[in-house]
Amino acid sequence: SSPVLLFDEGGVLVFFNEAAEVLLGRTYDESGSMSRAQWMAAFRMESVTTGLDISGPDTPLAKAIDNVEPAQRNVVLRGMDGVRRQVTVTAVPIKGVGPGTAGFMAWLSHSA
Repeated sequence: SSPVLLFDEGGVLVFFNEAAEVLLGRTYDESGSMSRAQWMAAFRMESVTTGLDISGPDTPLAKAIDNVEPAQRNVVLRGMDGVRRQVTVTAVPIKGVGPGTAGFMAWLSHSA
Protein backbone atom coordinates (compact mmCIF):
# COMPACT_ATOMS: atom_id res chain seq x y z
CA SER A 1 0.00 0.00 0.00
CA SER A 2 1.01 3.62 -0.45
CA PRO A 3 2.28 5.62 2.55
CA VAL A 4 -0.60 8.00 3.38
CA LEU A 5 -1.17 10.62 6.07
CA LEU A 6 -4.58 12.16 6.86
CA PHE A 7 -5.13 15.61 8.37
CA ASP A 8 -8.32 17.29 9.54
CA GLU A 9 -9.49 20.64 8.17
CA GLY A 10 -7.32 22.49 10.72
CA GLY A 11 -4.12 20.64 9.80
CA VAL A 12 -4.09 18.22 12.76
CA LEU A 13 -2.56 14.88 11.78
CA VAL A 14 -5.29 12.37 12.58
CA PHE A 15 -3.92 9.16 11.04
CA PHE A 16 -1.13 7.56 9.02
CA ASN A 17 -1.04 4.01 7.71
CA GLU A 18 1.51 1.23 8.23
CA ALA A 19 3.28 2.01 4.96
CA ALA A 20 3.87 5.58 6.21
CA GLU A 21 5.15 4.28 9.56
CA VAL A 22 8.19 2.84 7.79
CA LEU A 23 9.13 6.25 6.37
CA LEU A 24 8.14 8.28 9.43
CA GLY A 25 10.09 6.10 11.83
CA ARG A 26 7.28 5.46 14.32
CA THR A 27 3.89 3.79 14.40
CA TYR A 28 0.69 5.79 14.61
CA ASP A 29 -0.11 4.00 17.86
CA GLU A 30 3.18 5.35 19.30
CA SER A 31 2.71 8.92 18.12
CA GLY A 32 -1.06 9.43 17.98
CA SER A 33 -2.59 12.54 16.49
CA MET A 34 -0.37 15.61 16.30
CA SER A 35 -0.99 19.32 16.04
CA ARG A 36 0.62 21.18 13.18
CA ALA A 37 3.46 22.39 15.43
CA GLN A 38 4.08 18.82 16.63
CA TRP A 39 4.24 17.18 13.19
CA MET A 40 6.36 20.01 11.79
CA ALA A 41 8.87 19.41 14.58
CA ALA A 42 8.69 15.61 14.25
CA PHE A 43 9.05 15.40 10.46
CA ARG A 44 11.91 17.73 9.53
CA MET A 45 12.43 18.27 5.81
CA GLU A 46 15.57 19.24 3.94
CA SER A 47 16.21 20.35 0.38
CA VAL A 48 17.40 17.47 -1.80
CA THR A 49 19.79 19.79 -3.64
CA THR A 50 21.17 22.01 -0.85
CA GLY A 51 20.62 19.94 2.29
CA LEU A 52 19.22 23.03 4.04
CA ASP A 53 16.16 22.79 6.26
CA ILE A 54 12.88 23.59 4.56
CA SER A 55 11.01 25.91 6.88
CA GLY A 56 7.47 25.15 8.00
CA PRO A 57 5.46 27.22 5.52
CA ASP A 58 7.60 25.98 2.61
CA THR A 59 6.89 22.29 3.20
CA PRO A 60 4.39 20.70 0.81
CA LEU A 61 2.06 19.82 3.69
CA ALA A 62 1.95 23.40 4.99
CA LYS A 63 1.52 24.81 1.47
CA ALA A 64 -1.45 22.53 0.78
CA ILE A 65 -3.09 23.45 4.09
CA ASP A 66 -2.34 27.19 3.91
CA ASN A 67 -3.27 27.63 0.23
CA VAL A 68 -5.94 24.90 0.04
CA GLU A 69 -4.37 23.56 -3.14
CA PRO A 70 -2.21 20.59 -4.13
CA ALA A 71 1.53 20.82 -3.42
CA GLN A 72 4.40 18.48 -4.21
CA ARG A 73 8.14 18.48 -3.55
CA ASN A 74 11.08 16.09 -3.43
CA VAL A 75 12.65 16.33 0.01
CA VAL A 76 14.90 14.56 2.45
CA LEU A 77 12.61 13.60 5.32
CA ARG A 78 14.11 13.10 8.75
CA GLY A 79 11.72 10.71 10.48
CA MET A 80 11.02 10.37 14.19
CA ASP A 81 13.71 7.66 14.30
CA GLY A 82 16.31 10.18 13.07
CA VAL A 83 16.81 8.39 9.75
CA ARG A 84 16.99 10.58 6.63
CA ARG A 85 15.02 9.31 3.63
CA GLN A 86 14.57 10.89 0.22
CA VAL A 87 10.85 11.07 -0.56
CA THR A 88 8.39 12.88 -2.77
CA VAL A 89 5.63 14.45 -0.70
CA THR A 90 2.33 15.09 -2.47
CA ALA A 91 -0.34 16.86 -0.40
CA VAL A 92 -3.89 17.63 -1.52
CA PRO A 93 -7.04 19.09 0.02
CA ILE A 94 -10.01 16.77 0.44
CA LYS A 95 -13.15 18.58 -0.68
CA GLY A 96 -16.28 18.12 1.37
CA VAL A 97 -19.91 18.34 0.33
CA GLY A 98 -20.22 22.00 1.34
CA PRO A 99 -17.80 24.90 1.08
CA GLY A 100 -14.28 24.52 2.39
CA THR A 101 -12.34 21.34 2.89
CA ALA A 102 -12.98 18.18 4.86
CA GLY A 103 -9.25 17.79 5.47
CA PHE A 104 -6.02 16.97 3.68
CA MET A 105 -4.19 13.88 2.48
CA ALA A 106 -0.48 13.42 1.85
CA TRP A 107 1.29 10.61 -0.01
CA LEU A 108 4.95 9.79 0.50
CA SER A 109 6.84 8.14 -2.34
CA HIS A 110 10.23 6.75 -1.35
CA SER A 111 12.77 8.06 -3.88
CA ALA A 112 16.02 6.45 -2.80
